[in-house]
Amino acid sequence: MYIFIGLTYAISSLHVVLALISFIIGIIAQSRESVWMAYSVSPLWSGFFFALCGAIGMICARQKGLYVILCYVAISTVTLVVDCVNIQLLRLGLVNIMTDGQAYLKEQKDRLLFVGLVISLLECLTCLLSISIGIRLSFDAANKKFRKKEGAFFVQVLSEKDIVVVSKPPSSRQSGSIRESSQSFGRSST
Repeated sequence: MYIFIGLTYAISSLHVVLALISFIIGIIAQSRESVWMAYSVSPLWSGFFFALCGAIGMICARQKGLYVILCYVAISTVTLVVDCVNIQLLRLGLVNIMTDGQAYLKEQKDRLLFVGLVISLLECLTCLLSISIGIRLSFDAANKKFRKKEGAFFVQVLSEKDIVVVSKPPSSRQSGSIRESSQSFGRSST
């Protein structure tokens, strides 16, 4: 379960790195154009979403709360949609569209657009991976596997009427069998 936390840190840092590369590509592409074109600006705003997804992923891995994890899954899904739009806009930079509806490849292809497409494809794969890991983390958080067990005892609520006090098992350095003592307390409904 904690391997997914480490993966979340790694994937979130990959989101941030891809965001920085996307920002750089967008700045260079926009500086080359004399007018604002959709394909030259799209790496800038999609890089913002990449960075936002990475930042929320870092917060998710640190806090491990269910709502933060669900927010991470949601922003990963939004980033995936934004990235698909970014790919379509970058593809528009590779063709000349004529008035009769025909599209022809440009004679001089901008290599920067190809780099932007590769970065966008990597971000799509990263988003899919972060969505699947986020779903797993939300399952673990819903089952309360990230609960802190401090002290000699912790309380586990089984139902409305059953509360169980469980003692902390001895460490693996101690010999003997691992025991858990549990005590059930019944509540009277009033």
